[in-house]
This record gives sequence, structure tokens and C-alpha cells, in this order.
Amino acid sequence: MIKNYLKIAWRSIWKHKAYSIINIAGLSIGLTACLIVATVVFDELSYDRQWSKGNDIYRVLSSRSSLKGETLRPETITAFGPSLKKDFPEVVDYCRMHLSDNNFKLGTEKQGIPITYLSAEPSVWNFLDLKIMAGQPKAIVKGYKNLIISAKLSKLYFNNTDPVGKVITSVPQFGKPEKYLITGVIADIPRNTHLRADAIVIADYPPNWDVMQPKHGGTSFLTQYFLLKPGTSITAFTQKVNATYAKLTNSMAADYTYRFQPIKDVYLRSDFEQSEVRGSIRTVYIFAGVATLLLLIACINFVNLTISRVFNRAKETGIRKVLGAEKLQLIIRFLAESLLFFVIAFAIAIILYPLFIKPVQTYLGHKLVLNLYNTSFLVLTICCVLFVSLLTGLYPAWYLSRPRPVVILRDKLSRGVQLNFLKKCLVVGQFVISATIILITLVVHNQLSYINKKDLGYDKNNLLSVDFSNWGTKGADFKQNVKHIPGVENVSIANWSPSRAPFSMSNEVTIPGEKEKTTVYFINGDIDLVATLKFKLKNGRLLTPSFASDVMDSDSIFGTSIKTRELIQRRSILATSYTANLLSVKLNNPVLKVEGIPVGVIEDFNNESLHSKLKPIFIQADTNITAGYMLVRVKPGTAKAVLTNLNKLYKAYYPDNILKYDWVDELLDKQYQAEHKLQQLFTCFSFLIIFLACLGLFGLVSFTASQRLKEISIRKVLGADVNSILMLISKDYLLLVIIAIVIASPIAWYFIQQWLQNFAYRVNVSWWVFALTAFITLLIAFITISFQSLKAALANPVKSLRSE
Repeated sequence: MIKNYLKIAWRSIWKHKAYSIINIAGLSIGLTACLIVATVVFDELSYDRQWSKGNDIYRVLSSRSSLKGETLRPETITAFGPSLKKDFPEVVDYCRMHLSDNNFKLGTEKQGIPITYLSAEPSVWNFLDLKIMAGQPKAIVKGYKNLIISAKLSKLYFNNTDPVGKVITSVPQFGKPEKYLITGVIADIPRNTHLRADAIVIADYPPNWDVMQPKHGGTSFLTQYFLLKPGTSITAFTQKVNATYAKLTNSMAADYTYRFQPIKDVYLRSDFEQSEVRGSIRTVYIFAGVATLLLLIACINFVNLTISRVFNRAKETGIRKVLGAEKLQLIIRFLAESLLFFVIAFAIAIILYPLFIKPVQTYLGHKLVLNLYNTSFLVLTICCVLFVSLLTGLYPAWYLSRPRPVVILRDKLSRGVQLNFLKKCLVVGQFVISATIILITLVVHNQLSYINKKDLGYDKNNLLSVDFSNWGTKGADFKQNVKHIPGVENVSIANWSPSRAPFSMSNEVTIPGEKEKTTVYFINGDIDLVATLKFKLKNGRLLTPSFASDVMDSDSIFGTSIKTRELIQRRSILATSYTANLLSVKLNNPVLKVEGIPVGVIEDFNNESLHSKLKPIFIQADTNITAGYMLVRVKPGTAKAVLTNLNKLYKAYYPDNILKYDWVDELLDKQYQAEHKLQQLFTCFSFLIIFLACLGLFGLVSFTASQRLKEISIRKVLGADVNSILMLISKDYLLLVIIAIVIASPIAWYFIQQWLQNFAYRVNVSWWVFALTAFITLLIAFITISFQSLKAALANPVKSLRSE
């Protein structure tokens, strides 16, 4: 029976080739895109779910509340872990661990191979399921830093020889090289973890780091994980920990508390931290939404085109009923046809899947652990396809099998207001989705264009940022020699670099005329910082070596004596325009609780990404900065020569270290990497969604034109021109598109406003964006409709009327 149903379905598909091609093409594209997006979604959701004790592992977060909201950090004081294990029976174990980077001399590479490693205590074996391949890495060897490498590194750099027992040397950015003893080899750590690393360094902390000091307050130092007893109420445990911590450190007065984050949530729910291995639950929702919309449009096309053929297949249904076919048998027959369409489309999607999954992995920046070739994922996918095919085909099958045979064979089947209304609703639904995606894509593009063009308050072009380093006693001499490199305009060393570092110095001050406090930040740089970054003076004067109070040696004024305090209070500083307005700064007058006297006001500059608002900032000059970022301003067109000479000079001064640098404009672009990917995603899928919507519309117009062919021919005989025929067919569909645009506008506006809230500086959504969206959508729809409408309008009426 089933075989016969499928055979009949195949004959029907083969007979109506145009209809079948449109349906199969739409379903294939929809399913392929849906499969790829579903792969990404399931892979993102799989992070840190492979650990056998994952349900009981938590990362501790430090929380500080203020009138502006909650600030979270994934670090705590070093003694927090040992203290909790000692005082709380719920704690099975703790592990202080975090990702780090270093360069190691491996193989024949003398400059060092960059390796991301996990710095962790020996208790890491109780947290992560690490498979030992060689050696005895659980046994700590004294006298060396213990290094455990992955099978991948062992294969790449040790030519299948046993690396256990070998000593390798680091090539650090600053400081002296260190020796590491390879104590073991483990299987590669799964890529779907936020602790993604190619090696593990066993950390050894001094004993005093394990002792909780009553005067400890605030948050700092290390990221810590806790393994709790199964069944522990995390809510009750958190309350107990915060109560105990408040008694120990009296830090509750400073608004510090602790929260425990499940390890399974770390990857997707850590928007508060900057990490190379970090996802976003919002991105998962966006991907899942896009996959759903793509599949929905493909299914709408299928339903619409199937319904459009109801009257073409009415007599077939009537004859089958006369011959004894029951309603259930007819429904199964039409469902079989629907299933066959989906099976063919799914087979094509499987063929296309490997062609597109590799570019997607390149786009994401990492290999996907879960994919269609995973057995469980494939079974789930097949079940979903079967379910969707039956669900999609159910209404057309029920509608086709419903009328009585007498009604059908007498050609009195109602043209159905309900059926027509459903078709219109489905068309409107398709173009609501299309117009919404187009509108969102335009706004995302405008926002990113605004970000790229916005004046940040300094010149980001031709500016080189050398990574934070301890320059030591050679720093001043090295800086002067960098200045003499041909093509270098200026050089500065500071504790801050655009986009790279938080401020290392801050202070709490009360805003004049208000009870609320704010944090003011200090940039400590040398006298060349302002000139190197090209800050603009607004009022007063800049810092200059001519005044002794403008440039001071921080080391010489470090202390608590009265003379030292006076020097600090008289120190000249610069304020930004925002800072001057917020704190009512008057030049050459002290500011309450701010060390130094403002002598000048510079134009505001964005020290962080445009996601964040301006912060109150003061700039001070130092004559002896031994650690910080080096900023190098180069002349246009000389970058390559400058980098060559800079590398040579660096090797002469710091032969054991590696020079790391970035161009500031590239660093700033990386801040908006997620937004750029979102723009690419919406651009790609907007084309797909529009194509699918137009494919369905093309099929509908084709059937409409064929059904009204005699009417069109009679109109032409009676004198109707091509334009009137074109308008006759097009007007109903264009009206549906206009309705879709009206519905889509408020929906898109809502989502756009939600997304723009992530930016402190954002574009206004102007009326022309909606107008442009309407124009693009109508133009695309009109071109799609016109192609088939013109064909019908230009056809010879004699051919269609000959049968009459």
C-alpha cells in the first residue's frame, strides 16, 4: 500500500515538473540553511556539557552593586577557595585555573610557538575528564614548572617520539625565560569548552595565598572553580557564603558579594568579561530564529503552491472517491506526496551540507564538534524532517480530501473564501519576515558605518600598540632609539592603550551637588602621550617638561610623608571635557578627593568601545614608566620599514623576549567583531529569505496566470493593453506586500531598539530606512510578479481561446 502511494506521488511529481522544481528548490535551500544553522546552535549549546561532574561544578563571580547597576568579574581573592573548602561541608574541592598564553621553543622553531595553556592546580583532575596518553602527570615534579601537552602538540613537534621528561624553554614577552618539564601527554581537550587549550601548566601557589586575611576586601587575583556535593542548593549555599564572607572581611559595606555560575553557563552567559573563547546566548537565539524563519518560509511556499493546485486536482480526488477511496486513504496519499518532496529535498540538502559547513567554520573561527555526521544529531534531524513534512502536508491533504465527489465532478467546488484568505495570509507572512530582515540589516549596516566614521577623540590611523611589557631600566633608552627609526613621528609609554587595557588606577569621588559617587580613572603616561595620540586641547594648557609639577617620577613620590603628599596634591593633571563638566572642574584649582590640580581640558575621547559611555578620566605624566604599553605613531606609507627596524631594535635590547604588537585601528575593529559577524549573517540570510519568498511568489503568480489565461485572452481581444493586464495580475499581490511592510515595520523597530541598547553611541532609526525597506521589498516583489505577468500578457489569445 505504502509502495503504491509513493509510486503515485512520484508520478505526480514527475508530471508537473515546473511545480516540483519550485517546491524542491525552495525546500532544499531552506533545509540546507536550517541544517547548517542548527549545527551551529547545537554546537554552541554543547559547551562544557561533556564533563561527568559538570552538574556540580561552578565558577565563582565577584559582584559589586551600585546605582548604575551590577558589575560582575570572574575573579576572587586567592584564599577564597581554600577557605570555603575548610569551612563549608558542601564544597568537595576547589581549583584555581585560567587560560593563558605563552611562546615555547618547540621543534626547530627558535622564536617560539604561541600556545594557549590552562594554568590550573593539581585538583584539576577532579574537575575535568582528562585522558592520560603518556607519562604520570598527576605526580608533581619539584624544581620545574610542570607542563602537560596535548596529543596534537606531541604529534606536531616531537615527531612521534616520547616527549615525557623533556625540558622546553619559554619565550616570554618580558622577563626571563623559564624552563618547563613535560610530565605527560593527554588526549586533546574538547574544543567545545570555554577552557579551550593545547596544554596544562600545573600552578603552584605560595602558602600565604591560602590564608584568608580579615582586611581583604573587594575582588582580585584569580578565577576559581568549585565542585559541590550533588544535590546542593546553590541558592542557599550562595547566601551562606556571602554571610560568612561579610563577617570575615567586612566587605558587604563596599557592596561586594559572590555568585556561583554553573560551568555549563560560562561560555554562553558571560557577556561581562572579555575572553577569546566566549559565546552569547543572544547569538544562539538569533541563529535559532533565523533557522526557524528559513524553514518556515520554505514550508509556506510548499503549502501555498499545494493549495494553489487544489482545483487542478479536484477531479482526480472526485474520481478516487467514486471508486471507493476513503477520506483517510486520500489524506495518506497526499501526505505521501508531501513526504516524498521533503525526502528528495533532504537528500539534496545532505549533499550540499558539506560544501557549506567548512566556510561556516571559517566564519565562526573554530571547528564545530557536533555536525550532521554525528549519529544522534542525524537521527534527531531525520525525525524533525519527517515531522515537519507531515505537519506541512496535513492541511493541503485534509482540504483536498474533504469535498463530496458529486460536488467535485459537477465542477461546483467552491473557490473558497477561506482558502483564498489562507493563501493571502501566508504570502503576507513571508514578506513580513523578508521586510523585517531587510530593515534590521540596513540598521546594523548604518550602526557599523557610524562606528567606523565616529571621531574617537584621537587619531587611530598609523598608530602601533606594542603589548604591555616590563621595559625595565632599558625602557627610556629603547624609547629614544625607537623615536630615531625613520618613519616614526612619536613614541609614548603608558599604562593604557586604546581598546587594550583597563585603567590601573582609579578613585571614588562624589559628584558635586549629588549624593551619588562615581569612579574617576587615571591614565599614567610619559610626556609624549598627548602628542602621540593627538588629543585635542580645549581649555588651559598641555603638560610640558618646563614645569616641574607637570612631570614627576612616581617612584620618588611614593610614600606617606607630608612632603610626599604635598607633591602629589600639587601634581599637574589633564581632564577630559566630560570629566570637567561632571565634576565642575576649575583650572588650576584642586578637585575634591582627586590627587593633582587640573591645568588643562582636552576634548573627550572614547577610551573603550562605543558600547560603553564616557568615563571620568584624568591624565598625568611620569618620567619613569618601567612597565606599560608602547604607542608608536608612524608616517603614512612607512609601516613595513618601521616594523622591520623595530623588530631588529627590540631583539638588540631584549634578546630573550618576543615582540607582540597590533595596529590600533585593527584592535578597534576587533571590538565590534560580533557586530560585523551579525551584519554578515543578516546580509546572507536576508538574500536567502528574500529568494525563498520570491520563489514562492513566482510559483503562485504562475498558477494565477494559468488559471486566468482565458480571462486575460478575452480582455486582450476586447482591447486591453499589456500594462492593464500586468496591473490586473500584480495589484493583488503588491497590496499583500504593502500590508506585510506595514506589519513588519513595528516588529523590526522593536528588535532594532533592543539591539541598539547595547551601544552607548548609536544611530537614530530615521524614516528613510523604512522607506528604503518598502522600496526594496516592493521592487523585488514587482520584478518577480512582472516576469510571469508579462509572459501571460504577451501570449497569443488565439491559442488559449481556440478550445472555446
